[in-house]
Amino acid sequence: MHKLFYSEKGEGRPVVFLHGFLETHAIWDEYAQQLCDDFRVITVDLPGFGKSPLPTAKHFSISDIASQINQSLLSLGLDGVNVVGHSLGGYVALAMVAQHPDLFASLCLFHSTALADSVEKKDARTKTIDFVSKNGALAFTSNFVAPLFADPKHPAIAKVTDLAIQTSAATVCGYLEAMRDRPDRTAVLKDFNGPVLLIAGEKDSIIPASTLDEQGKMARIGSFKLIQGIGHMGMFEAPSDCLKIIEGFLRI
Repeated sequence: MHKLFYSEKGEGRPVVFLHGFLETHAIWDEYAQQLCDDFRVITVDLPGFGKSPLPTAKHFSISDIASQINQSLLSLGLDGVNVVGHSLGGYVALAMVAQHPDLFASLCLFHSTALADSVEKKDARTKTIDFVSKNGALAFTSNFVAPLFADPKHPAIAKVTDLAIQTSAATVCGYLEAMRDRPDRTAVLKDFNGPVLLIAGEKDSIIPASTLDEQGKMARIGSFKLIQGIGHMGMFEAPSDCLKIIEGFLRI
């Protein structure tokens, strides 16, 4: 993929995993290992995270990020792509499907939503941009991860925090702006011809499970799975349960 860092394992039907905000492709390492016997698993560092450079433009949109990834997938000659997006990665996946629906076989939103930000959420993102601009990224990123977990002492918090604190202020502010300004994508759910899966955490404080259940019903071939007792980080909080759901979905 041109200018994008990615890891690839296995052969077979392609599955692209997109990480969330302040994460990297490394959050999918265990899933890639588990799935690579049957699928061609591609895990991407979104631009600005991990080893992928941030877009040169000061202001960029979720659609700009989606376009860059789609161009890379097309350059690899892929088709029938299954895409799984966690949180921010789901926003990007929706934009990717909106741009090239025929490129994708299925779409999984993992703790993510097709809805635009509420007025309150937009305001919160703007305030965070101001905070990071004044205080630097570390003052924000070092405290971001723990509230994503239902268990504030979960052992994976340290690992994910180590990824988060490596994120630059430019990346943090650029993506906060892009997420704040992204449009409603429920039309993608309604128009997409392939299967759509939405996975929610019962105790997710970021993406309410009730809204995802409703979105699952919008899709032509939609399904919704609620995981009890977890927050926003199912790949760490309930790794086996979530993997089983995703793998079953990929085999449809």
